[in-house]
Amino acid sequence: MAWEGNLWVKLNRPLTDEEKRRQLRHDVPASETPRDNFSVFSMNDVFLESTNALFRMRGMLTYGCLFLFPLTSYMLYGQVHDMTHVPESVPRDATLTAVMVGMGVILIGIVVLFLATLWGFLQENFTWTRTPIRFNRETRMIYAYRGAGAKGVIAVPWDKAFFFVEKRRKEPISRVTPYLIRCHVLDANNNVVQSFSVGSTVSTLLDETTPTGRDIVKGVSDQFEYIRQYMERGPSVLPVPDLVPTQVSLANSMRIWGRTDKAILAERNFFTTLLVLALSPFTYFTALLHYIGQRTSRQPVWPPEVERECEQTRLAEPVRA
Repeated sequence: MAWEGNLWVKLNRPLTDEEKRRQLRHDVPASETPRDNFSVFSMNDVFLESTNALFRMRGMLTYGCLFLFPLTSYMLYGQVHDMTHVPESVPRDATLTAVMVGMGVILIGIVVLFLATLWGFLQENFTWTRTPIRFNRETRMIYAYRGAGAKGVIAVPWDKAFFFVEKRRKEPISRVTPYLIRCHVLDANNNVVQSFSVGSTVSTLLDETTPTGRDIVKGVSDQFEYIRQYMERGPSVLPVPDLVPTQVSLANSMRIWGRTDKAILAERNFFTTLLVLALSPFTYFTALLHYIGQRTSRQPVWPPEVERECEQTRLAEPVRA
């Protein structure tokens, strides 16, 4: 198993039937409507740099940790205090020993939960501002910055990468089902040795077998088709992307987190508008955590050999947000 943001990815195994069924082929159109869906950092005639699926969700894990940290701290303090301040009136016999052993087991559980909370906090803070993926159409190579199972940059040929639509488990609170593009790197025996996500996650409350749910999930295929057409035909055939900002600022974090809300408000639906307004404090607070996480982190730097391969040969510098 390997960890990517807040996703567990199982490695060193064959492809599953579900992954094979959901495969996105580089030589077959995935959609008739290629869309970037706010997942492109920069694009030029040589390379396209994309977000990973968790970039826009940054701040969510910190949000949960902020609630767990004081709770686990209080539990830890209380448990240690109770174990070290046994009243003198309590007999020092086998019963007390059994109680102390039980309390020790509980203490270990609390310590594990406390450390897990700190670990989760560090997944979005004091790390990288982003984990980009580069698609080089001249060398037909893909470079993924520190994805699951990799100690450094993952490099895989475009023609050998295994892409598919990944369906994640339904989220317990919101009850939505997330879908995203995942790329597996396979060895000579077609076993998964490395993996990384690409683009933006789409989520739906409806099953993908329903017309509305199917239309929402189709957004993942639209994203892949945008990348596929870029690699096969170049940027001139594609709509100009709405670039994701790479500069760290509170305004950019607000823009990233508030983009979906603005789109919903533009539909002028009474019930969805009411829901967006009710959740707006949560949205803006999480955007603040997104900004703090980026501010405490450092920008990723591609290895020199990757930068050399991605140097411009035909156009000026890429447009960046």
